[in-house]
Amino acid sequence: MSEIILEAKRRQPGRSAARAMRRQSTIPGIYYFHGEEPISISVPELSLRPLIFTTESHLVRMKLEDGTEKTCVLKDIVFDPITDRPTHFDLLGITANEKIRVEVPVSLQGQAIGMQHGGIVDFALHKLEIECIPSDIPDHITVDITNLDVNDSIHVSDLNLPGITIISPADLNIVSISPSRVSEEPTSAAAEPEVIGKGKTEDK
Repeated sequence: MSEIILEAKRRQPGRSAARAMRRQSTIPGIYYFHGEEPISISVPELSLRPLIFTTESHLVRMKLEDGTEKTCVLKDIVFDPITDRPTHFDLLGITANEKIRVEVPVSLQGQAIGMQHGGIVDFALHKLEIECIPSDIPDHITVDITNLDVNDSIHVSDLNLPGITIISPADLNIVSISPSRVSEEPTSAAAEPEVIGKGKTEDK
């Protein structure tokens, strides 16, 4: 699991202060860890992009201006429903030998044989919640769909991840191959031309 360094600053809590930060493209957040006082922080919006726009999980090494460093993971992030820009984030502190719960992206591998039969890949579950020690957190969870035919599917219960406990419900569907949604209408036989019987030729 790769690590990202995040330069952060302590901030004053409060909604008005948070709104003022956002106007300057600075995103308020909070770092928390059991047994410690939460730390209200802020980071430039651009600094969050490697954590948001990614298909992999990352450890975060947060560095504060006073030299304090914390190892953590991105636990939650809130987006503006209109602009889709981040408005708040949570960092969860971790220790090397303590299990934590995190969400990890799911990545599909291979080309399903069902696609050759007109099937469509329905990718339903893009993240899994797991529990493990930090060193066992995978960048992503790979699901091989090569052998899936039409109407086949892979559920959470089908996964085997050594050293990792899957928290997501076992009956959740991760991916399936659905029949084509475009129904082919049967082509009607070409209409037979009407045969008009010939009458007697008129004598002239």
